[in-house]
Amino acid sequence: MFVSVGRWCARRPKRTIAAWLLLLLALGAAVALCGRVTSEAVSIPGSDSQAAADAARAFPGSASGKQPLVLHTGAGGADLTSAGARDAVAAAARDVAGVDHVVAVTTPYEGAGRAAMSADGHTAFLSVELDVTDRDITPEVTRRIVDAARPAEAAGIEVTPGGSLAAAADKGSTRHSEIIGLLAALAILWFGFRSAVAATVPLIAAVVGLGVSLSVVGLLGHLMDMPSAGSTIAAMIGLGVGVDYSLFCLTRFRELLGDGASVEDAAALTTAASGKAVAFAGCAVVAALASLALGGLPLLHALALAPGIAVLIAVAATLTLLPALFALLGRSLAPTPVAAAPAASAAATASGPAASDAVALRPAVSDAAAADVPALGTVAPDAATAPGPAVSDAAAGGGWRRVAERVARRPWRHLIGALLLVAVLAAPAARLTFGQLDGGDKVSSTASRTAYDRLAGAFGPGVNGPLQVTDALPDPASGPTDPRVTKVADALTDTPGVAAVGPAQLSPDGRTARWQVTPATAPGDPETARLVHRLRETTLPAATADTGHGAHVSGAPAAQLDLNDRLSRRLPAIIAFVLVIAALLLLLAFRSVVVAATAAVLNLVSVAAAYGVLTALFQQGWGAGALGLDGPVPIPGYVPLLMFAVLFGLSMDYEVFLLSAVREAHLKSGDHRGSVITGLARTGGIITSAALIMVCVFLSYLLSDDPVVKMFGIGLATAVALDATLVRGLLVPAAMILLGKANWWLPGWLDRALPRIDIEGGDHAPPPGPATEPEPVAEAEPDPEAAPPVTVRKT
Repeated sequence: MFVSVGRWCARRPKRTIAAWLLLLLALGAAVALCGRVTSEAVSIPGSDSQAAADAARAFPGSASGKQPLVLHTGAGGADLTSAGARDAVAAAARDVAGVDHVVAVTTPYEGAGRAAMSADGHTAFLSVELDVTDRDITPEVTRRIVDAARPAEAAGIEVTPGGSLAAAADKGSTRHSEIIGLLAALAILWFGFRSAVAATVPLIAAVVGLGVSLSVVGLLGHLMDMPSAGSTIAAMIGLGVGVDYSLFCLTRFRELLGDGASVEDAAALTTAASGKAVAFAGCAVVAALASLALGGLPLLHALALAPGIAVLIAVAATLTLLPALFALLGRSLAPTPVAAAPAASAAATASGPAASDAVALRPAVSDAAAADVPALGTVAPDAATAPGPAVSDAAAGGGWRRVAERVARRPWRHLIGALLLVAVLAAPAARLTFGQLDGGDKVSSTASRTAYDRLAGAFGPGVNGPLQVTDALPDPASGPTDPRVTKVADALTDTPGVAAVGPAQLSPDGRTARWQVTPATAPGDPETARLVHRLRETTLPAATADTGHGAHVSGAPAAQLDLNDRLSRRLPAIIAFVLVIAALLLLLAFRSVVVAATAAVLNLVSVAAAYGVLTALFQQGWGAGALGLDGPVPIPGYVPLLMFAVLFGLSMDYEVFLLSAVREAHLKSGDHRGSVITGLARTGGIITSAALIMVCVFLSYLLSDDPVVKMFGIGLATAVALDATLVRGLLVPAAMILLGKANWWLPGWLDRALPRIDIEGGDHAPPPGPATEPEPVAEAEPDPEAAPPVTVRKT
C-alpha cells in the first residue's frame, strides 16, 4: 500500500500539491469566517465543584458572568469618589453598555456595586456582563470595551480589563516562536545537507501540515471547550514531528538517488520504507496521547486531541505531499559528491572492511541509517563501484561509532554513570506538586497581571479567586432571613481563612441559595486549597446537618483543586497504560520481549529528568528570571500528565530508528556487540539532527508570556535532548551489550501468536530491470601443456 501511495503521488505531483494547497486555503477561509475559539472552562464530571456549578444554573444571569473593568488612579491622582471622577466613570459606563454583546454594566456608585470601591478611593471596577460565553470573548471584544471607556481615561483614570476580558486581551500569537523554530531548523538542515533546496523541502511539508492542523484545531473550538494551550501544543508538536519525519524520508530519498534509482522509484521506495516507519512512529504518538482519555476529563480530551491531530496530519503530509515534492524537484535533491579523503580512497579500494571512521559516507540500506550531521546524504566518488564494500561500517557515523565502541568496552561504567546523571536531574521531581496558576503568575506586562495586582492591592488577594457556595434546599426558602440560609451564612463567616461573605442570593423558585466567599489568600496559595477542604469537610456539613440538603463549593480555586485531585488519582493508570502500549508496539515491531520491556522502561528516564528540570525551574524558581518570570510558579496537574504522553510517543520515534538498524545488523552478522555498535553509528547522526531541530522548535516557545507554554517548551526540549543523547547514546547501547543474546529472546508460543509486521517495508524491493538473455560462455581451448585430467573410478 505504501509504495502504491508514494508512486501515485510521485506520478501526479502538481495535482497532489494543489490538493494540499486547496485544503489549506479552504480551512484558512473557514477560520477567517468563523474565527478561532478557545475556552479555559474546566468541567470535572462527578466533582463537588461541578455539582455547585450545575446548581448555579438556577440563577439568571449573563452567559459570561460579571467581568471586571479595573479603574485606578495613582497616589497623587484624583479620588474616584470625587465629582469629576464620578462623571467620567458614569460616561464610560454608558459607552461600554453600548458595545456589542454587553448587556449590563454596574458602577461602584450603585447599591449593588458599592463593594467594588476600595477604601482609599483610588481603585474600583465596573462589572461588565455579556451575552456570550467566556470562550467567545475575543481580543476584539475586549478592545472595543476598553476603547469605549475613553471618557474615564481622558479624566486621568487608568482602565485595565480583568477576568476573561484580560485573558482574551493577553492571547498573543506564537507566530514569532514558530518563525524562529523554522529558521533554526533551516540552518540545521542546510548545515547537514549543504543544499538550500534539500533543506527547504522538510520545512515546506511541515509548514503546510502545521497550517492545516492549526486551522482544524481552531475550528474544533466551536464544537468543544478547547483551551488556548491546545493550539500552542499542537503547533509545537506538529512543527517538530513534521520536520523530523520529512528529514528521515528526505535522507532515504537522497540515498536512493545516489544509488542510481529513478526519481519516481526513489520517491515510491522512500514512502514504502521510511514512510512506513513514520506511520508507525506517528501512530505510537497518537496511542500515547489516547491514554489521556483515562483521565475522564474534557480538558484532557481536548489537550490530547489537538497534538494528536497535528501528528496525524504531519504523517499524511509525509506520505503524500513529500513524494510529490520529491518528484517535482527531482535530481536537484540528489546528494552532491564530495572529494574523499585519502583514508576514504584507501577504504574504497581495499578488499576488506575500511579502517577509517572519520569519513562520512552514505549508510547502506537501513531506514534510519545516516552519517553524522555535517554529511547527511553526501556520497563519496566511486564508492558504489569500488572493488571493496560500498559503505564500510567503520566509515559510517565516525563520531557516533567511537561513542558506541567506548560504551561497548565499558558498558557498566557508562550505564551507571548515565543513570547517576539522570538521578541528579530527576531528584527535584520528588517534590513536584500540582498547583494552580493565577493572574499573579503572569508576566508583569500583561493585562491579567496588572488587573490582578491592582485588585489584590485594593481588596485583598482573595478577590481574584472568589469561591461560590451553592445550597440546594428541599423546600423553597421564605427569604434571605430563612434560618437555613442564615445558618450557612454565619458558618461561612466564622470559618478561618474567609475574608468576606457576600449577601445570600436566592433563585427565582427559592430552592437554591448562593453566597460569594472571598478567601483571605490568593487563588494559587495552598492556604486557599486548605480553605476549600475546610468548607467541604467541616463547615458546610455541620451547617446543613439534619436538614435534608447539602452545599457545594465551586469557583476557580475549587475547580482547580478538584482537577488536580482527579489527575493525581488517574496518573498511575495512565502511566501503566502508556507503558503497556509502548511495550506492545515495540514487541510487534522487533519481536523481542526483552527489547520491548527495556526500551519502555528506559523511556521513563528522559521523562523523569524532564520532570526534575521542570520542578527546579518553575516550582522552586531556580533561574526563573532567565525564563521571564518574577519568581516560582505552581505547575498545573495537566502539564506533567500531557508531557508524559507526548514524550513517550516522541521517544518511540528514535527508539524505532535505532533498534531497526541494530536488528538489521544483527540479522546479517549475528554479532550482538557489533550490531549495537553498527546500529548506533548508522543512526546517531540523523537522530541527533532530528532532536536538535525539535529542541530548537520547543525552546523558541520560551518567548511566550504564558507560563504554561514556557513549561511545555522547557520540559519537552529537555526530555528530547536527553533522550537523543543520554538515553539513545549511552543507556540503550550499554543495556543491549550487557544483555547480549537475551536481547532477542521470544518464546516460541508468542512468536507463533504475534502477527508479523515489517515497519521498514517488505514490499519495497526495486522493480526488476528488463529481462536479458545471459551471454553465452565461450568454451575454452584445451591447453596442450596442461596436465591430463585425472579420472577417479569408484571401485
